[in-house]
Amino acid sequence: MSRGLPRWCAPVAALGASAVLCSLAACAPAEDHRMVQGSPRQDTSVPAPFLTSGPPAPERVVVIGDSLSTGYGTSPAEAWPRRLGQELQSGQQPVEIINAATNGAGYIAAGEEGVTFGSQTAASVNASTDVVVFFGSDNDAGQDPVELKAAVADALSESKTLAPHAARIVIGPLTGFDSAAADVGVILEQERSAALDAGAEFVDPVMEQWIAGPDSPLLGPDGEHPSSQGEQFLKDRIQGILSSLEGPARCLPVRKPPPTFQRLPHNSNSAAPWGCGTAEFKAHFHLPGESSPSLV
Repeated sequence: MSRGLPRWCAPVAALGASAVLCSLAACAPAEDHRMVQGSPRQDTSVPAPFLTSGPPAPERVVVIGDSLSTGYGTSPAEAWPRRLGQELQSGQQPVEIINAATNGAGYIAAGEEGVTFGSQTAASVNASTDVVVFFGSDNDAGQDPVELKAAVADALSESKTLAPHAARIVIGPLTGFDSAAADVGVILEQERSAALDAGAEFVDPVMEQWIAGPDSPLLGPDGEHPSSQGEQFLKDRIQGILSSLEGPARCLPVRKPPPTFQRLPHNSNSAAPWGCGTAEFKAHFHLPGESSPSLV
């Protein structure tokens, strides 16, 4: 019967085993006592890459409309959305104008290629849209008022679904003279009612007398579509409406009374900033050192 090692031999055996293990593992030298005493260790981790922010995403304004917004009678290059976009595309907070307007279109009336305000909305508005401007349309003259209001409501509902946080502005037909006055009055009433029901802003160019009469120099030879001067007027006027939007970005707008066109001075503090909470975007819509244009 074999017997184990005496108790006094255990430390010696353990010591021998430790020596063997140390030699096999090529033990590292003892750590510097200065490090053990709490001196900071050298950081050997790989630093995270330095991230730089790119240019800010542009604010997106989608224009839904008819020939009042396409440059009909002048040229696409002179259309008020093009002029507005050219002025607002530069700066710390650029603005992108997406012009979906189509000649002959209305909320019910089908324009070129069968396009309506509703189909323009479905094709052009998305979650990145910040403002939707509906402008017109006297192309809906003669439509059933109930059906017209429903079509306006559908377009507004579609825009709300596609861009829940976007501001929505409904601008009625531009003119209503002589024989067209009754039809335009019906259109304005249905648009106004649908806009208010939807919580959207409504602007009435006829009530505000954007165009004083059929002989206005703001109208072209057909007495209906804007002239080159009229395109500039619309650009300034709608720029003024956009500048009056208040509150944080992508909230429904509240237009400041009175409902007259007043362009605020550059860097004005009379209204809250708009557009991702930045004053820069709102400043884009203010033209320095200019008085309000005359309504002619």
